[in-house]
Amino acid sequence: MADRMTVTATGDALISVRLPDYPDEGFAGLVELIKSCDVAFTNMEMVLSNFEGSPVVESGGGNLSAHPDVARDLMRIGFNLTAFANNHTLNYGEYGCLVTLDALAEMGFTCAGAGRNLSEARAPVYLQTDKGLVGLVACASSFAPGQRAGQQIGAMPGRPGLNPQRFDMLYVVDQAHYDAIKSVAVQTGAEAQREFGIWLGFRHPPKRDGELQFAERSFVVGDEFGIRTEAHEKDLAGNSAAVADAAWRSDLTLASIHAHEQGGERWIPADFLTEFAHATVDAGADMVIGHGPHLLRGIEIYKGKPIFYSLGNFIFQPELIKWFPPDDMEALGVAPDATTSEMYEQMTQGGERGFIADRRYWESVLPLCTYEDGELVELTLHPLTLGYGTELPIRGIPRLARGELALEILNWTAELSESMGTTIEIENGVGRVQLG
Repeated sequence: MADRMTVTATGDALISVRLPDYPDEGFAGLVELIKSCDVAFTNMEMVLSNFEGSPVVESGGGNLSAHPDVARDLMRIGFNLTAFANNHTLNYGEYGCLVTLDALAEMGFTCAGAGRNLSEARAPVYLQTDKGLVGLVACASSFAPGQRAGQQIGAMPGRPGLNPQRFDMLYVVDQAHYDAIKSVAVQTGAEAQREFGIWLGFRHPPKRDGELQFAERSFVVGDEFGIRTEAHEKDLAGNSAAVADAAWRSDLTLASIHAHEQGGERWIPADFLTEFAHATVDAGADMVIGHGPHLLRGIEIYKGKPIFYSLGNFIFQPELIKWFPPDDMEALGVAPDATTSEMYEQMTQGGERGFIADRRYWESVLPLCTYEDGELVELTLHPLTLGYGTELPIRGIPRLARGELALEILNWTAELSESMGTTIEIENGVGRVQLG
């Protein structure tokens, strides 16, 4: 590895239309920063099938598709590494997934996180730079059933899809409510049906002592009401092993996870995400990149390695998707022949609710991480705005934030990170993470 390598990363690139070279200082300055880095990562949250394939019913918030050339635009502004493991990977079926992977490969856009079977989806990918070899393992915890890739064993073919990082969710209640839920389960006959399913061999008994399964939920007794999550052991072991393999081969190793799950407030990561991040760093990851909830979460420095629990949105253009299938319209309570604009007007109640009504979905940071001899020596944060409150089609395009807005974004990032033991100093519109 060369003495010095600079890495940047962003959250979700939900890019629906071609990206021009905007001449303004905010966009041009952002592109200059991205291009200054040896490694630039973004999450590809778009199926590149140009609406070919079969849209699925469980779309994860809407079936997304665009022309493959939108990915070329991301490469043009400096990105060379991406992940395609998210809740939209199979929006247009296995066909859309594989077409996207083929298109990215043809472009030379290094991509991890999906494949023709689980081995392909989980395998590290490698980006060769003039500063060294960079490995990437990508996975997702947020996805519909059937989207995770299947293992190919012997004569049994695998299943195309994404690399999963599943988790268990436990609802913590006091003893009185636990007893009440158990009484409902018994008296409605649900408990008898569950036990019969276990006897038939089609259901599994609870993993934990005292775990009550009812209505597809698991309940345990605790001191305080809440929701606890735990990483799926087999997935965590598989992803950690993939990271360790990448670390053995690479000068620098990155781990990516697409995760909507929250631990209370939406900007607080779920418990299992911390478990995943620490495990992958322990396995050899030099950086963990989170994305998925479409807003910023805090930054942790764990064993000298940065963990970005969510970098929010980078490009956010759901309103510019050309078409949505009737299933999406029906799920939103919209007439199946409605136009996209009519759908969004109804869904947001004229812009009064949803993503469009909350500025946190339209602000982010661009981190620049500098490594010397494999060690993180500098981490700066450049605030980004995606144009909250502006009109289409300019809304959703990232630019460097300036002035008071930049300060507000950085202060919010610092507040989110403080609880994780991270201190961020702000000077001249740039945040600097204190290391060591």
